[in-house]
Amino acid sequence: MHKILLILCFLICVAFVSQGQNDSIDSLRTEFDKLYGSDVILSNGRKYFPESISAKGHPFWRDQNAFIADITVSGTIFPNQKLKYDICKQKFILLHKSSSGQQNQILLNTPFIDSIRTENVLFVRNSYPAINQPFIQVIYKGNISCVVSLKKDLDFTNIGVNTGYGYSKEIKTYYLIVDESVYEFHNKSGFVKVFPSEKRAAIRNQISLLQLKFQKLNELKLRQLVEFCDGT
Repeated sequence: MHKILLILCFLICVAFVSQGQNDSIDSLRTEFDKLYGSDVILSNGRKYFPESISAKGHPFWRDQNAFIADITVSGTIFPNQKLKYDICKQKFILLHKSSSGQQNQILLNTPFIDSIRTENVLFVRNSYPAINQPFIQVIYKGNISCVVSLKKDLDFTNIGVNTGYGYSKEIKTYYLIVDESVYEFHNKSGFVKVFPSEKRAAIRNQISLLQLKFQKLNELKLRQLVEFCDGT
């Protein structure tokens, strides 16, 4: 009987301690939200500091302006967030105001980001070891998928008046994914060779119908092409 009473007392104590810990965690999260003006799950990261060196150009996707996107972090969707994408460091930067009105920039933790969706562009965390980037842009997803990785390099030039650091233009690398195998392609020939020989004539014909130029890919037409290939 005494043993049963002791066990009951122990369980009650554990329940109170557990409840106290949960209350404490909730309290900390509330205080964090008040301090930083954003959800603790979303704001989990470190402060962003631009490159201290003087460099020509900028490291961002598209341009230096922020864009509005829906972010999915650890399964939770945060709509209409203000972001920049540093494709040199391969980091997403969250811009938001604290409760005091101060503008903050936070480098989001890559392992917790599931996806970033803005307008008709979707970035997801990369799960393919053959693609050496933490994020990829999804062009089309199906039995055959098409993705693209983006980056910029920070280069040093020591030629005349151009001496110094500068960011490269956007570098895009396109991939087809078939049966979990990854195929990098750069031109029409490389794209067509991914497919069995009996399907290549139809694919070449579709490329002509779409007037798709691989030197400067139109991603809407590329999506239409891969969708066609997926259906053949």
